[in-house]
Amino acid sequence: PMEKAPSGIIGLETSLGLGIRELVEPGHLTMRELLNRMTVGPASFYGLDEWPVREGGVADLVIFAPEQRWTVGEFASKSNNSPFIGEELPGEVLATICNGKIVYQKRNSS
Repeated sequence: PMEKAPSGIIGLETSLGLGIRELVEPGHLTMRELLNRMTVGPASFYGLDEWPVREGGVADLVIFAPEQRWTVGEFASKSNNSPFIGEELPGEVLATICNGKIVYQKRNSS
């Protein structure tokens, strides 16, 4: 029944791949412009430190392979609703570092 269906969709885990596919690949934005709009732009809007990566500092980073494609399916987030399940997207995330600690690392598929 509709009333028992979880509300909302997961957007964070597909946002980079969708941004590359829909904005960078067709030439609407460069990769640098997309990354700026996903990082520095929001940080500036919320009054956060725009350049948190400093020597000796604690980093929040996403390491990704822009040309590597992945299929939307499993999510690390609690939500798992997405209209993009089964679609192939560019920009596979290899690792996520939060507060200087690796919180996600792609498992070797071999």
